[in-house]
Amino acid sequence: MVITAANMYIIEGCMKKAGVRMPEKHGDLEVKADQSYGVWVPAFAAKFGYERPIVRTIPGIYDSGTRESPQPAVKKYFECDNSTVGEQIPPFRSRIAGQDSLLTSIVNDSNALAERDPDWKNLRGAWVKCLGDSGINMRQDSPDAWVPAYPADKQGEIRTALQDAECKSKTNMMQGLMDIRAQYQAALIEAHQAALNTLADEKAAALARAKDILRQHGHSGL
Repeated sequence: MVITAANMYIIEGCMKKAGVRMPEKHGDLEVKADQSYGVWVPAFAAKFGYERPIVRTIPGIYDSGTRESPQPAVKKYFECDNSTVGEQIPPFRSRIAGQDSLLTSIVNDSNALAERDPDWKNLRGAWVKCLGDSGINMRQDSPDAWVPAYPADKQGEIRTALQDAECKSKTNMMQGLMDIRAQYQAALIEAHQAALNTLADEKAAALARAKDILRQHGHSGL
């Protein structure tokens, strides 16, 4: 959010030089619950079923001050975005130029290794058995999914989600899966520690520059 806002001010500077007002650019970032392995928090299951709730809202920093997006302004925005690429701060995306970033590769590779671990299969098997003992079946169209079959009505969905979360708790599935993932992540982190240290330094420098830009535009306390 900080880097994106700083880059918006860089683009805005180009727009102002051209005498064109920025189109509508603003908004908060909504962070939803991680349900990579289905619902596992009982409170969320009781209230939302299998719907992913918003657990955090990060307030937007940049606001163009307009709620209009006339075509000439939009056209100029993309022109300025392209022409200021060299001035903008790298956003550290998960994929760069079609390739996974180092962090994304570590996450994906560790997940792939974890999923082939016998203990992983045992934990999943215990969870599936717990569900079956409670009369809940896995989805026929996606038997390897982390969400079982559940009724179409909301009450039935919530009832299934609660039992699902209970089975994950009884089998210690979530902690077990995360422990396995952490082992493989630790090994990959160690193998790439030098590159990760460099990345950390680059991110710190990028954030420092972004915050400096934002302070120049009246955003303090970041």
